[in-house]
Amino acid sequence: MLVQVMARRALADAMELMANAMAQEAVSRTADRVAQEARRGREDELR
Repeated sequence: MLVQVMARRALADAMELMANAMAQEAVSRTADRVAQEARRGREDELR
């Protein structure tokens, strides 16, 4: 019984870590996209 509880807890922790990693990746991609668009905007202003 205790082993099952510990296994469930470990699985829940792993899923939480994965969800956090995926969220951070999404934020990073969004920030990269915003920065890229800002660079493009500056390039357009220079033309």
